[in-house]
Amino acid sequence: MNIVKIQAQVKEYDWGNPSFIPTLLGQKPDGKPKAELWMGTHPSGESLIDGTGQKLSDFLLKDTMHWYGKDHLDWFGPELPLLLKVLAIDRPLSIQCHPSEFQAREGWESENSFRSRFPQELWNYKDPNRKAEIIYALTPLTAMCAFRPLEKSLPILKSLIPVGFEKHFSELDGQSSDEDLALLFETLYTMKKEDLVPLIEEYIKSLREREDLPFSSEDGLFLESKGIALTCYEMYPQDPGLFCPFLLNVKHLKEGEALYLEPRTLHAYVQGNGVELMSSSDNVLRGGLTNKKVDVHELLKILEIKGKEVEPVLTLTGSSGRKHLLTPTEEFHLMVCSSGSYKITDRKSIELLFCTEGKASFTDGGDKVVIAKGECYVVAASLQEYQLEVEGNLFIADVPR
Repeated sequence: MNIVKIQAQVKEYDWGNPSFIPTLLGQKPDGKPKAELWMGTHPSGESLIDGTGQKLSDFLLKDTMHWYGKDHLDWFGPELPLLLKVLAIDRPLSIQCHPSEFQAREGWESENSFRSRFPQELWNYKDPNRKAEIIYALTPLTAMCAFRPLEKSLPILKSLIPVGFEKHFSELDGQSSDEDLALLFETLYTMKKEDLVPLIEEYIKSLREREDLPFSSEDGLFLESKGIALTCYEMYPQDPGLFCPFLLNVKHLKEGEALYLEPRTLHAYVQGNGVELMSSSDNVLRGGLTNKKVDVHELLKILEIKGKEVEPVLTLTGSSGRKHLLTPTEEFHLMVCSSGSYKITDRKSIELLFCTEGKASFTDGGDKVVIAKGECYVVAASLQEYQLEVEGNLFIADVPR
């Protein structure tokens, strides 16, 4: 056996869309928000072998050399280091950040005794793994990610909170200093409630009065900074994360564009639907706009506060015709196959094949498998080559190591 079908796990969070994932899976919506679809071996939402109920990790352990291959086992051991997801976002997710490899190991070890005494929702670290990720837009998608350079965020904030700015941030000089940027952010996030609430009230009043600041893009597909802040204010009226739409880069992805987020990057997905590929980790340090745990001290400990521009992920077309999304990661790599024929040769990695539109036919010599919309299959690393006939869109996740 070289290919096996798996059952993905659906996650229901309040920010999710009630219809996108059910429609993708060919199911009737039940009215509940379906936020994420998980495909992988992470214990927080492990996939099962279709028709058996067996955990994917247990199945792969039965023949690790066949499914993972020697190079993979030498480097990662008998574990799948990636996690493939679909996100269906109706309203902004929490402001969040993920740890680096060192930070994840250190944080996991520091919470050893804590985990035995408190429920998982209170843990900062769910596993000892770093978390990098890429999001590929299936529909128009808006994200906030990484800090804007201070010279871009400071003027607009001064104009929106002139009284509060003079009171709390007058020492900032407006130069492109990352130290000043860090001071601005940390002051906002450690401010006493009696100071924060009037600052937010001044900010929201200014936003409502500023007709020069757009609520959304001209075509209505994307929320702009003002729209994000006012939308979130209705749910989180006393949250310092309300300032993040003007502190972070707001990026609008068209269908087929992608963003890469390295660890330690503050970000939040705002609206839209996408395929997400990441390190096999569920480590999330939240920074507001959420009802879940926010640990400001730990967030500031792992966060990189550095002003920078953010651009969509570069792509290249390989010899097989697949579109490769270029990310500096050793644990995951994402490819896209649109309608066409593909001969995949010289393989060395386990792969996840996931169809988001139409169907795809997989042939490895004699056997043929049709991958329908919403279905995911795992392909063994030891299979040297196979043929794909795609009518729609198929995503391939592998381990580039």
